[in-house]
Amino acid sequence: MLLHRAVAWISTVGIAIIVALAVPVSQLRTITVIKTCCCPDPANCHCPDHKLDSSSQPMMRACHNTEREIIAPQLPAFDPPRVAIVDVPAVVAVVTAPALPVPHPAPPPIRPAAPS
Repeated sequence: MLLHRAVAWISTVGIAIIVALAVPVSQLRTITVIKTCCCPDPANCHCPDHKLDSSSQPMMRACHNTEREIIAPQLPAFDPPRVAIVDVPAVVAVVTAPALPVPHPAPPPIRPAAPS
């Protein structure tokens, strides 16, 4: 019985620690950058079609080095609903006490006990 309680307590504490660590980590905003390149060496992307021109005019060339960013969605911020606050005027309740009736006369005295 004692071993069963100890195992249950340890598993409960372990799950609580895992959840306490997992919830804040799951809400982090993570970003992953994926680079694609048509060249054999993605770290040094110089494709064969990127030959230097002998012209002195600047020109744009096709670049095969593309970059995509994958951003984990973030939970929307919780905006608590606004509560309308209305000033309620103070209501004074008027209570009228009814007039008390005149007390009735005292009852007649109790007859003394008779000898038995």
